[in-house]
Amino acid sequence: MGGGVWRLGRAVVAAVLVVLGCAAAEAKQCGGGVACACGDSVGGAATLEADLVGCATGLRVRSDAVLDCGGHALLADPLDAAEGIVVEGTAATVRNCVVAGFRTGIRVRGGGGNAIEDNAVVDSGRYGIELAVQSTGNRIAGNLVADSGDEGVHVGTGADDNAILGNEIVGSRRENLYLLDVTGCTVEDNVLRGGGAAAIYVKHASRNVFVGNEVFDRPIQLRGASDDNLFTGNRLDGVGFLLQAYRDAELGWKAPRRNRVHGGSVQGTATCFRFDGASYNVADDVGSSDCKAMAQKQSGGLSPVGNRVALVQAP
Repeated sequence: MGGGVWRLGRAVVAAVLVVLGCAAAEAKQCGGGVACACGDSVGGAATLEADLVGCATGLRVRSDAVLDCGGHALLADPLDAAEGIVVEGTAATVRNCVVAGFRTGIRVRGGGGNAIEDNAVVDSGRYGIELAVQSTGNRIAGNLVADSGDEGVHVGTGADDNAILGNEIVGSRRENLYLLDVTGCTVEDNVLRGGGAAAIYVKHASRNVFVGNEVFDRPIQLRGASDDNLFTGNRLDGVGFLLQAYRDAELGWKAPRRNRVHGGSVQGTATCFRFDGASYNVADDVGSSDCKAMAQKQSGGLSPVGNRVALVQAP
């Protein structure tokens, strides 16, 4: 959607609504020549011809539908806004949309094989983009996700085999990208900066691949039963990796095991890798010029054993 962070304050939206006197129309199916309005369901192909302003709910996108906003915006009702775009089903596409001010900007709910591409999702109250109800095999690519109230992109329990590619995820109040209890996801060529907690947070998630991401300001953090993940060619600036034991109500204390970090670099931080109760993790050929290779400590009664870190001199 272009550079920079697109913003529109809730007070400004409220003023626009007063001027326009927007009122919710009865929901219908749009697309195929029928113009879309707030609350409609998209079937077939739909292209927005103007912004949709003051939506308590935005649009629902059904299986095989294509929503192309053409750069137009869905702007939330500042007093009552739930979800901007909800994708329900399979093989749907959402692209070129600006989605602003909703509790969740874009929610992919169940199904799979959907494409969420080249959107700008900003000022969400909770999540920017959410993959929920075990939605699998989706492609989340080329989006700007900025200033989310909780997490930028949330990949929820059972949402396996999703691809998070080439997004810019910035300024989330908590985590920029959160993977929870998922496997088989690919996270590649994203830029993550300015989060409140972790840039990438991996909890009870295993056998995922992270390639060529640029990470600033906040660490890559693995917690609990997060095993056999692969990180290759990622570049961290001002932060490092934290692999940490976690006490789960059902599982008890668990810590990351057998994760591998290959190549890439860690710069501008005191310690490249911290292992808190985590064991048998390996980092090799990681470039760094100014950090201690690793620090280890016991956590939750778990002792860190078998961890290895091999750094190479970075320019």
